[in-house]
Amino acid sequence: MREDIKDLLKRYDEIGALILEQKLDEFGDKLDQKPEGVDDATYEEYIQRLAKEETELATEKLENEPDEKLGDKSMRQIIDELDFEEKIEALEFCALNLDRGVPASLISSISGESADMVREYCGKIIGECAWTEEELSDDNVLFEMQFQKAIACFKVLIQMKEPCFIQAVLDRYMSYGQTREFVAESIAEYIEAFPEVSEPFLINMIESNFDNGLEGPCEDCIIMLTEIGKEHKTEEIYQTLRHAFRYMTNKIYAVICLADYGDDRAVQMFKNYINRNQKTIERDLFYEMMSAIQNLGGDISDIQDPFGDFQKKQGKG
Repeated sequence: MREDIKDLLKRYDEIGALILEQKLDEFGDKLDQKPEGVDDATYEEYIQRLAKEETELATEKLENEPDEKLGDKSMRQIIDELDFEEKIEALEFCALNLDRGVPASLISSISGESADMVREYCGKIIGECAWTEEELSDDNVLFEMQFQKAIACFKVLIQMKEPCFIQAVLDRYMSYGQTREFVAESIAEYIEAFPEVSEPFLINMIESNFDNGLEGPCEDCIIMLTEIGKEHKTEEIYQTLRHAFRYMTNKIYAVICLADYGDDRAVQMFKNYINRNQKTIERDLFYEMMSAIQNLGGDISDIQDPFGDFQKKQGKG
């Protein structure tokens, strides 16, 4: 890899880190302005998200504006002048070595290359990368770092609006009992970027696992389907979530997802379940269902509380 390109990418990463630190300091000063009734952890996450978003805007400007140090060219212009092999070398260098990952300009530039070449490269990387520590073939390679290459490829595919690997990605994801959270999040980002393509695959996978209690990766698939449904509501999605509630071993996931999905038909279903299972319902599930009913605009005054302390718990919240 060319040393000048390596130095350029390192400089981008360092400046981006400084901007993020500055933004976090700015927003950190506003923690004392937290609105009443807002959880401290939630508000801090909100502040961090705002700081990250502003940093991304600032670094995007940095990547696209001419710079005297670069001969009055922008970082984007220099990247666009690289050939395909140089670009993917740069992508892998960024994924493996930079704290901020791959610059948006590099993602965008690669996505504008020959679609066949990009698909072939991304398919190879995503397929060969270990998705769990157990799959690592080299003990000297950090799993977290290697998978960053797959994450970068997912971002390229999203940028070029290419859903061709949706089924393969879901099939492989479903083959694991469990994956790391950052792996699940990156998979979900790709799946949720193509709702029209992903919806039938997700529904089929969920329905095919009703008899298995919808555990492990199925729980993540239900969350993905819910996220898609929040913006693209369909009767098929609601019915799948409704059936997921019926068949899930851990019904709390389905309750949360139905509440997030926002269809108030779930209210009566939850009430009926509580009434039928007064003697056996678990406390955590009951609390979650009561909260879901309220969030969906339902009335809880006609529900018998088998634990006698839901309102008291709310008062402490």
